[in-house]
Amino acid sequence: MDPVERKLDNAEQALGRLKEVLARPKDDIVRDSAILRFTLAVETAWKAARAVIADQAGPERLTSASPKAVARESQIAGFLDESQAEAVIAMMNDRNLTVHTYDEEKANALFSRLPEHAALIERWLLALRAAMTRV
Repeated sequence: MDPVERKLDNAEQALGRLKEVLARPKDDIVRDSAILRFTLAVETAWKAARAVIADQAGPERLTSASPKAVARESQIAGFLDESQAEAVIAMMNDRNLTVHTYDEEKANALFSRLPEHAALIERWLLALRAAMTRV
């Protein structure tokens, strides 16, 4: 399997696992599991986006390989519109907060945003997948 396809598959699987846990009734275990799965979904999604951009536009297109830079490059490449790119950057900020989820208030606040984040990741991955099928 092509390495870019594998990254997209991994991201889609991670997203599926996040959506799976979000469908369960909330308790502390579900919340904590969802936060971990969110972290994995975000990590695999931005790395898949980086791979698709490098595959289609060349590795030199990515002047920075940071998650937020990949969000901006995804906007430039047409995988995200401006508001979606801003939402991805906000989502990256939430991903950075996951290390602080020992704080119940922060964990609950983050958990409440996860369905919206999952939908955003799904839109991003669909755009990336569509770009790969056009090649």
